[in-house]
Amino acid sequence: MQYVLAAGTLFLILVGVDIASGTRFEDGVWSALAWAVISAALFVGARYNQARKGIACGLCKDRSEK
Repeated sequence: MQYVLAAGTLFLILVGVDIASGTRFEDGVWSALAWAVISAALFVGARYNQARKGIACGLCKDRSEK
């Protein structure tokens, strides 16, 4: 689920940036999709690695202390 959320959000941001910079939607959609998939894979891989090692997320740690 994290992967889908991260990839979808990144895709929308990247397409928005491409359109704002003057690139046509048809030209920017494939590069935005590729970058979103790669970036989301790195994000989820890093989160998986942290979870496997038992490293807590900084945001979760702050919430539990309050």
